[in-house]
Amino acid sequence: MSIAVEDNNKLSRLTNPGPDEQLRAILEGSSFDDYNSPLFIAWQINAACNLGCLHCCEEAGHSMPDEMTKSEALDFCRQIAELNIPYMAISGGEPLLCPYIFDVCEFIRENNISLKIETNGEFIDEKVARRFAELKLRSVQVSLDGATADAHERLRVAGDWKKAIEACEHLVNYGVNTEIVFVPTKFNIHEIGDAIDMAYSMGAYGFYTGKTMRIGRAAKNWDILCPSEEEYEKFFDVLQKKTAAYEGKMKVYYYPYDVIEELKYRLEAPSASLLVVPNGKVKLIGPLPFICGDLKKESLSRIWENYKKAWQNPAVVEFTKKVIADPKLLAESNNWREVNSES
Repeated sequence: MSIAVEDNNKLSRLTNPGPDEQLRAILEGSSFDDYNSPLFIAWQINAACNLGCLHCCEEAGHSMPDEMTKSEALDFCRQIAELNIPYMAISGGEPLLCPYIFDVCEFIRENNISLKIETNGEFIDEKVARRFAELKLRSVQVSLDGATADAHERLRVAGDWKKAIEACEHLVNYGVNTEIVFVPTKFNIHEIGDAIDMAYSMGAYGFYTGKTMRIGRAAKNWDILCPSEEEYEKFFDVLQKKTAAYEGKMKVYYYPYDVIEELKYRLEAPSASLLVVPNGKVKLIGPLPFICGDLKKESLSRIWENYKKAWQNPAVVEFTKKVIADPKLLAESNNWREVNSES
């Protein structure tokens, strides 16, 4: 089950929940200390990208000289299988620019691990769509940030809206569960209703959106990207109506909280997941700069133990509180720093 589906299921069990109850319902569950391994791996497999998106969390578009080799990547996959981790998502950069992406996908699926691919779609032709269909992926998520080329390409610098549309059509034609992800900004938020309608008309399985994450380039471009509260209010009103309109026809998922609101709760209840960046280092969480392990030097099992201890580290707790008090510090999310899990 996807995280988004589980989130919606938890909310559906509440009666008229307030904002705090809603967020707690989404994040609640068994303590991450109860697990011998993570439940989910988010893997940024490479840093290379053909686009220069204004909101890119990873500030992708280059190649890290120390990115994991094919052998190291497959060893990582082997450890995921050995630990019986049920679900993972691969993104980038642009993952289809990774020369061994299909070697990784095949290994993961041969070990019955549920896999989602997150892509800008511009390299998905009929051949790629067919390969994804043969792999029986959980889903392929394509970034589509507008019902028009102008809105999409303004956010996704050097992007091609038509190619993203064609990618979705190829995937749907080959029976791949196709999800659309939409990032709202000042210049595309008004297209949300039309974007959802377009996703349905293309045969998409689901539509994902929520508040823009103030991380990476988004933090640096915040003044030109961030919608106003009034715009967000209209945005979520449309989402509620579209969710009801497409019930039973297409899943519409949206997360109504921003990064700061989530960080407040992650201090109380860290998620049972790991975020792996292209060179094999493992972050505590996207909005924070802390690295809790290195797959080139440590086992995945050991890193999971480091992760659990790191959330109790005074340096992590204090910096997170500073970020909550001053969101401008989110701009430091990619200025990585090692955290001593033994502190």
